[in-house]
Amino acid sequence: MDNEIIVSNLYNDISALRNQLNNNQEKIQRLRLAKTEIANEQGILSAQGRLLSEPDLSPSLWAGKHASEFLNIRENIEQSYINMTTQQVEAILEEIEGEIARLESANHGISGSINSKSDHITQLKTT
Repeated sequence: MDNEIIVSNLYNDISALRNQLNNNQEKIQRLRLAKTEIANEQGILSAQGRLLSEPDLSPSLWAGKHASEFLNIRENIEQSYINMTTQQVEAILEEIEGEIARLESANHGISGSINSKSDHITQLKTT
């Protein structure tokens, strides 16, 4: 195959790889922004958790079967709230981190391919 055609194909490959690299960078930026926003909202959500135990219902204010049932329901809600604000949100943040790491690794490989193709172009032009 003629060197000019090979060089042209390599330039096309490099262009496609650069587009992929740029797309991945944009995704990484969006994921980092989302992670920051989710972490901020997690803090706000956690701070609001104190409202679950209001009003305080002491035995002197409310007693009996219904009071006990209500307190059990409230406790279940508090546990679900804690689970949501910690475990579930942390799982989401970990997924985002994993995707960021995957994209950064892909970009590293793409950069290596771009460099390799650029070197190949240089070699072909000098021969």
